Amino acid sequence: MSPQDAIAAQALLAGLTELSSRAPHDLLGPLHRSASLLALFVKRYRGRLDPEADHLLEFLASASTSMEGVAAGVRKYMEIAARAPSYGPVDLNVSLASSLAQMEKAISATGAVIVPDSLPTVSADAAHMVTLFESLIGNSIKFRRPDVAPRVQVSSQGAGDIRTVAISDNGIGIDPQYRQAVFLPFKRLNGAEYPGPGLGLAAAKLIAEMHGGSIRIDSLTDCEPSASGTRVEFTVRTIEYK
Repeated sequence: MSPQDAIAAQALLAGLTELSSRAPHDLLGPLHRSASLLALFVKRYRGRLDPEADHLLEFLASASTSMEGVAAGVRKYMEIAARAPSYGPVDLNVSLASSLAQMEKAISATGAVIVPDSLPTVSADAAHMVTLFESLIGNSIKFRRPDVAPRVQVSSQGAGDIRTVAISDNGIGIDPQYRQAVFLPFKRLNGAEYPGPGLGLAAAKLIAEMHGGSIRIDSLTDCEPSASGTRVEFTVRTIEYK
């Protein structure tokens, strides 16, 4: 890379970082306010107009919910992108427990069972690790099979500087052709049945790569034809002891 290219790349990175830091407030604030006003309008006039108008209000209510979801998802993604990891020793068992506490309502509502193995202490950003577990386990709970309580196994394997952490579930699985595309922002494979902004796995990928690691997803049927569900694996560096 030439000196000019390096300067241009540095300027681009600085610009993107500045945009990421300002976007949650300056860009997403109006979207959030619009969604709130739309929800208020629907609540106030539902049932006070003719049946056709009520039908349109239902569409507005759905649009308002979608806008709120997109705004929240983009805000979270941009907040991650805007802040470089603050490295320190992070016990992933503590990170997992914190993420489960934040998902208590969803776990209780779905009857989800989380089965954790002993996890390593790694060199990472503590807040990012909580968000990473939240994104991945939240997906396992969300993409569950009808009338089947989610069961999520959290495990770790490997030795030396790099460990692989795996989250396996008994959900609906994933078509192999979408293994890469599913990590793209706003990629929603089951939008109508499983609403959401499509940023959970994109945020997980961002966090893994910001820590110098990687992430992948597989269908459990690839390993065992009778199994159903997905297995997401990410790598992270362990603590270097002197």
